[in-house]
Amino acid sequence: MATPNPSLTDQGSSPTVLSVDDVTKIIATAKNSADDPVSVAMQVFSGLGDNVTASGDTLRDALSASAVPTTGPLQAVLAAIQGVTKNGDTVTVTNGQEVQIQLSGTPVKFQNQVSFQVDEQDGLPALMNIVGASVHKFMWFTLQSIQLIENQGQKAVRVVTSGGSKDIPLS
Repeated sequence: MATPNPSLTDQGSSPTVLSVDDVTKIIATAKNSADDPVSVAMQVFSGLGDNVTASGDTLRDALSASAVPTTGPLQAVLAAIQGVTKNGDTVTVTNGQEVQIQLSGTPVKFQNQVSFQVDEQDGLPALMNIVGASVHKFMWFTLQSIQLIENQGQKAVRVVTSGGSKDIPLS
């Protein structure tokens, strides 16, 4: 993981408010130090520091300035974000409204506030203790965790819900 930017680390109880320039620099550093999207995302997470916040506009402008594609379902999710806060390993996203998207034909719903912890399991990234997100398969199931896993050299995403788990192979 990347070393947190010392100027953005926790300096008391109030979170550091990130600017578009701050976020753009963190994304550029991550893109230069990792090749695959998962590693870049983990580098960005680490580079943020431990107690930071950014508005939805700041996030959208920084992603645009960094040429990060935000099409498809991601566009609807990003459009609803009013703010993002990171405190330690916990991320909280505040949306202006509930958001519902389709991922590979599966409805996914995000409440006005979504939170999760970023962790590593067996050296691979995981989003744990997810609150405020659900998926629909015959009925709505609460999304609990999403983890990158590897079995015999093949990577997959393990999605754990209140109704069970499913491994989705990555090609």
